[in-house]
Amino acid sequence: MTVFQIKHFFYALVLFSLSACQPSGPSQVGKAADSKVQTAVPQFYKITGSKTLGAELMPALLEGYLAQKGIQLKQKERLSAGNIYSWEQAGKKLRLELLPKGSQAGFSALVAGQAQLAMASKAIDDSLIEKMPELKKEQQLILAYDALRVLVHKEKAGIKNLSKAQLAKIFSGEIKDWAEIDAHFSGPIRLYLRNEHSGSFHFIQNILGTLGAEHKQQENFTYLLRDLANDPNGLAFAPYELPEGLAIYSLQVDGQGANLENKDYLFRRPLYLYLDSLALEDPFWMDFMAFCRSAAGQKIVSQEGFGPLD
Repeated sequence: MTVFQIKHFFYALVLFSLSACQPSGPSQVGKAADSKVQTAVPQFYKITGSKTLGAELMPALLEGYLAQKGIQLKQKERLSAGNIYSWEQAGKKLRLELLPKGSQAGFSALVAGQAQLAMASKAIDDSLIEKMPELKKEQQLILAYDALRVLVHKEKAGIKNLSKAQLAKIFSGEIKDWAEIDAHFSGPIRLYLRNEHSGSFHFIQNILGTLGAEHKQQENFTYLLRDLANDPNGLAFAPYELPEGLAIYSLQVDGQGANLENKDYLFRRPLYLYLDSLALEDPFWMDFMAFCRSAAGQKIVSQEGFGPLD
């Protein structure tokens, strides 16, 4: 998108990745009023946003980064919705809260100065920028790729393929019964989506248009897939990497199967990181971002079931 010109970010990324990682605490999160605060006081950082990225991939990247640096975690405190990490680096104590709450929550946290890094499964669109003008100061970085699958219960596996036009009519409410798709089947189509705080919801909406049909929203894909596996008339979107043993089937879209590398697959999408503008001045964040885009970081991306950078 033209509002995010990131070439200066990459220059900074190269420069900072060559320097020692010595966090200086640039943002409002945990920022001490006294600039002479003692090094014994932990420096606080926060990552929030997309659950698609934050559930497994971001913890793996953070722990992989620390391992590469030879840094041993002092503590990993599990929260109901995330983790808090504590370690020492360059003579300083650091604490980092990783709290996935959805892409929209990540954008809001950046604007409020409550996080230095937001994870997002969608790009910021113009309507959101108008509501949150401070986001113009943030930096956008593509981390990986995902390919959302169109899923049905295994009893509907014979359908094989849906077109973009059919999906748009289903999610607008124009097509309501499976018999309108294939005469071999019947029953009311029941839809399952992530909630409206999720970048996945808005990504699908941008492609298909208004999602006006009645549908059930879930806060994460685990619950969504459970619902679908128990509903022979269900239809849902879910990430590329699926758990085993569920009674679900992945459909093609316009003759294309879900594929992380196929740029023509309709629901292939980039996954983003958005940095607080002040985080660009912090060697820790720049060093961590360099790791995420390095060969070692991108290997972790692949191992966690996402597509690495092109």
